Amino acid sequence: MAESKQYNITTMAAYIAAIVVGVVVGIYFGFMNGVFTVLVISGAYLALSFFVKDRKENEGGPSELGAAVMGGILLAGIGVCGFVYSSTEDVAIAVVCLIAVMILSSAILFFRYRKYL
Repeated sequence: MAESKQYNITTMAAYIAAIVVGVVVGIYFGFMNGVFTVLVISGAYLALSFFVKDRKENEGGPSELGAAVMGGILLAGIGVCGFVYSSTEDVAIAVVCLIAVMILSSAILFFRYRKYL
């Protein structure tokens, strides 16, 4: 119970920090860059926290924590691709970035659960 409460407090602090940083970036660099900042910070926190939390041995393949890691990677990747589009304003480069994020996230989960294949 104490571990869950501590994790909830840490998660709340991480998301509040992401929103505060996003607002500051949004004020100085534009609203969409602020949104992308929130996506990157919250996605990175989600992926890293669940990756560290999922250290026990899973039986039978990917778990719910593995899905959360994948979601965090995709969330942060979408934020990064938003920054790429914001700086280049080229849709083709943003699409290539999104495809690269999907391939990268799939590769990370593939190597993480390769013994179940």
